Amino acid sequence: MRRGLMAWDRDEIPPGAMEARLERLRVEMKHDGLDAFVAYTNIARGAAVCWMTGFTPYWNEGLVLVGATGNPLFATALSKRVADWISSVMPLGDVETTPKPSGLIGSLIAKSGAKRIGILELDDFPAGHAQAILQSVEGLQLVDATATYALARDAMDDVELRLLATANRLAGASCAAAKVDAREARDFIAPPESVARLGGAEECFALVAQDLSKSGAFLRTESLGALGETFAARVSLAYKGVWTRQTRSFARDRAVQASFDKAALALEHFRPEAAASISDQIARSFGSLGRIVNWVAEQPRGSCPLAPVADLANTPQAKVPATPFVLNLELEIAGARWIGARLTNL
Repeated sequence: MRRGLMAWDRDEIPPGAMEARLERLRVEMKHDGLDAFVAYTNIARGAAVCWMTGFTPYWNEGLVLVGATGNPLFATALSKRVADWISSVMPLGDVETTPKPSGLIGSLIAKSGAKRIGILELDDFPAGHAQAILQSVEGLQLVDATATYALARDAMDDVELRLLATANRLAGASCAAAKVDAREARDFIAPPESVARLGGAEECFALVAQDLSKSGAFLRTESLGALGETFAARVSLAYKGVWTRQTRSFARDRAVQASFDKAALALEHFRPEAAASISDQIARSFGSLGRIVNWVAEQPRGSCPLAPVADLANTPQAKVPATPFVLNLELEIAGARWIGARLTNL
């Protein structure tokens, strides 16, 4: 469940911007011969619904239906008592609460006369929902429309870029608030989450790698105890449906910390060129600092707010995404593990 601020600011998310997104999707739907488009959402898979409506689903599951005309419909299994509130924080779309969202979507498709329905991420679409929709109309065809959505979603608009900038600043301030002189993981990571929440984050995951000499895994504080000589904080947060991530590594030893600071500064100033191989650019920018152990680039993909789009192991010649992405990077610096992450290309 989302535990932070959920609100709609018309200056941050103008209704006209959401309507422009919807029109881009409908252009792609028409090109692919789709009469309607349906996306599934739950708390972990809310990115597509948020992009289309401006609302981040925060509990339970639901479906969004986009027809050839009219407002999109968000059908959710939430109770009726929250419908008015959802409408107040959702810039675009109508809300219907029902214990069977797919049944409602199916009945609306039947009334519209639609026959060819695009489904976002069809292979992961719940079978029960698919069956309910198919039973609503004889001869209905469900087709995978992940690529259709991706073409509409590909370019980030000014609204998303501004929200990303705000989220990035908030993530940076949160990481900077980590209590570096703490001995216990809980004391170390508590300030970053507080900064994120008070700054308006609707969700925040503040995790700790408590001893980088043993592991680079990030865990929640209930699993941790004392910090080691080198350790790291990772803050992943959402602001108005836009997610970003920052990671910073720390050392007790001043000389090691100085080398960590140098790597962090290089990551902060990393500005890749879209036409060149990202692997080559990472090698040029960070190879002199230490051995490059791993890197992963993340962006929104389909219903996932952050998903890998390139990495060291599988796509060594991948080109840099033209739009902003989170770069996660691990180096070995003079025998010490350093991990960093931040938004780049903004």
